[in-house]
Amino acid sequence: MALPHVAIAVLSGTTGGPATYGKKLVHALAQTGSAKLTVLTDRADVFAQELGDLQSAVDLIDLPMRGGIDRLRWQHFAVPKALRKLQPDVYHDTKNALPRRLHCPAAVTVHDLAYYTVPESFGWASRTFLKRATRDAARRAKAIIVPSQATASDVQRFYPDCAERTFVVPHGIEPQPTLAPTTGNEAAKRLGLPEHYVLHVGTIQARKNVDLVIQGVRQLRAEGLPHRAVIVGRRGWLSDKAFAEIERDDTAVWHEHLSNDDLAVCYARAAAFVSPSAYEGFGFAVADALAAGVPTVIANISSLPELCGEAGVRLTTLSSDAVAQALGPVLRDPKRQQQLSQLGRERAATFSWHACAEGHLRAYHSAGTNCS
Repeated sequence: MALPHVAIAVLSGTTGGPATYGKKLVHALAQTGSAKLTVLTDRADVFAQELGDLQSAVDLIDLPMRGGIDRLRWQHFAVPKALRKLQPDVYHDTKNALPRRLHCPAAVTVHDLAYYTVPESFGWASRTFLKRATRDAARRAKAIIVPSQATASDVQRFYPDCAERTFVVPHGIEPQPTLAPTTGNEAAKRLGLPEHYVLHVGTIQARKNVDLVIQGVRQLRAEGLPHRAVIVGRRGWLSDKAFAEIERDDTAVWHEHLSNDDLAVCYARAAAFVSPSAYEGFGFAVADALAAGVPTVIANISSLPELCGEAGVRLTTLSSDAVAQALGPVLRDPKRQQQLSQLGRERAATFSWHACAEGHLRAYHSAGTNCS
């Protein structure tokens, strides 16, 4: 019996969770050998590097995109044109929306519904566009894939007719690499990493509350702790408050973008990781902190408690005082740090990309009548 043909669209020339998810998912699907895979992507060269030895198992179609509003041309014209030639059994869009003029069954990944739950962190135009695109995709998709039960609950809340078509498929978490001391020392010096620091990684935007991290760490420093804040992430929507704090605190270190190797050094040397995010669909940066054994402090909101389990210290409120109150005891107690480090690694090991791929295959089989 012929393998089902699945076409997957992944914007891989961007940074952030959806691009990481798309590349890791295709790699894991290719390893299963359970489907014929065609990837429609804006950067076939980047994707080929991610696939490595599995390149021969995946057909790559390069559909260049110029960025910004050109996303509309890419999604609603370039992708449907390619799909008409391919005629796959199932089309999977990995970022909350579906093209118009589809002539095959479709699955869509809804990463989160932050534009509903924290609407103040989006501009009107962006919020309106995202709501309409996701509503349309949820209506037309034969399968809706979400990375957490928290997101599934939001889908059911805002799109109650979609509950039976929703599949909860958590992302995988990869172990952090083991670094040679000399490599870590050289990178730390080059990156200007302090001896003692608290880390936050992710796009700097309003709902991430990066300003609370910097304020909380500064408060602890006033109490005698030596730690500084290290922030890694590109500028996002409504990031003024965060950058005002970065500029105000002359001990804070900000890097807009780092290579995977340098980012691994940042995780490996951090005393703690803090995410006071007002909403996450999964939380890749938090997952990486768990995998690296970094003691982790999280907002008690959306998917983060689900992701961390007992391995995360939960904030009582979204405030700088709460950050200081939760973080201080961890930084002052080596035994608690060791406990959280072990719990984090154990928790991260329960998430695999193989299980993620198997969950997607179940969704594809449900979506496409020819995929059974």
